[in-house]
Amino acid sequence: MAVPTNLSTLFKDLALLYARTDIQYSQLKAVTLAQWILESGWGESDLAKNHYNFGGLKWRKEMTGFATRILYQANDGADYYCQFASLERFIRGYWRFIDRSPYTGWEERTDSGEAFIRFIGPVYSPSPGYVDRVLALVDEAQMLLDTVTEPVMAPLESPSLRGTVVLDPGHGGTRKVGGSSPNNAISASGIKEKTMTLEMALLVRDALQQTAAQNGYDIRVILTRTADVNVGIAERANTASMERANLFLAIHFNGFNKQTSGVETYIRARANGNVNFEQDEAFAWRIQGAVLGALRTYAPATRDRGVKEDSASGGGVLGVLEDRALGNVPRDHPCRACLVEIEFIDVPRVDRLLNTGPDARQVRRTLAGAIAAAMVEDLLADR
Repeated sequence: MAVPTNLSTLFKDLALLYARTDIQYSQLKAVTLAQWILESGWGESDLAKNHYNFGGLKWRKEMTGFATRILYQANDGADYYCQFASLERFIRGYWRFIDRSPYTGWEERTDSGEAFIRFIGPVYSPSPGYVDRVLALVDEAQMLLDTVTEPVMAPLESPSLRGTVVLDPGHGGTRKVGGSSPNNAISASGIKEKTMTLEMALLVRDALQQTAAQNGYDIRVILTRTADVNVGIAERANTASMERANLFLAIHFNGFNKQTSGVETYIRARANGNVNFEQDEAFAWRIQGAVLGALRTYAPATRDRGVKEDSASGGGVLGVLEDRALGNVPRDHPCRACLVEIEFIDVPRVDRLLNTGPDARQVRRTLAGAIAAAMVEDLLADR
């Protein structure tokens, strides 16, 4: 059997990400990817395509913080399964799933992929022949890992800039999770904030990656979600801590009374324990200026509502900017963080500017490019 020629982009992206992800037992990558191939039908199952669950992982309480629970109709009936916010979270979630009591002892069977799967396989699936079916796909899995990994050429010199950026598209899904509401603002034309935040985060990611490629920078970009799912507030911030991020940007859109408008950016207040207030403030002003400048290119009257501390906001303390969750403590604070409210989308003219007008797509791309440039500027300033 060979790797399908029409393999989906989604599964290719999973294989590429897995090839690039550092795991403790790298010798197990091929056999676990083979397991995901079997469980998801090369990424074609609805559970994989709609919920980023390539392993057929059923919900267990230990998965809290890695996934959310959904009711799913599988071939063997309806049950609760794990829904993941991104490919990154699935990979981390899989290894958390294996690191539960039913699989105790698996770390003593890591000399080879076969030893590993013969140990966990009968627990993972009681289906007769399951382990052999996984092993039959290992060669294809290894071929896929080798294919998607671009050859690494020795650089002439070290990159002039290295950094990790976490983008947090606000809201998502259909229910409240860990203090995060599924949606707040709705545009005048009916577009939900959660949809706009995700699109903007994806555009900023693309702009950052393009800038990095053009300038020889080494910038990792991670999203807290890449699908329409909700992620708890602490879990969003914890992504920055886990990835040892330099920058964390929460992306939101505002809504109020269909008249109030403008751009505003929030940081953690000193009074709320911000251990790197000055750095956060400098980062926030860069983001505020970038968004304001981009919007004023198309709407010169766009109002500057400034950079604000979260204790001064109507919503009170913003948990997504909590320093310990971000990985910051007084003696070590690697991550600079802010939350930008790009505009009030319930205002009809703002909605036309960003969503329904003839230049809306270009406006969004200009915004994303400006945000990406501001983040690169902040990384450069911190070298």
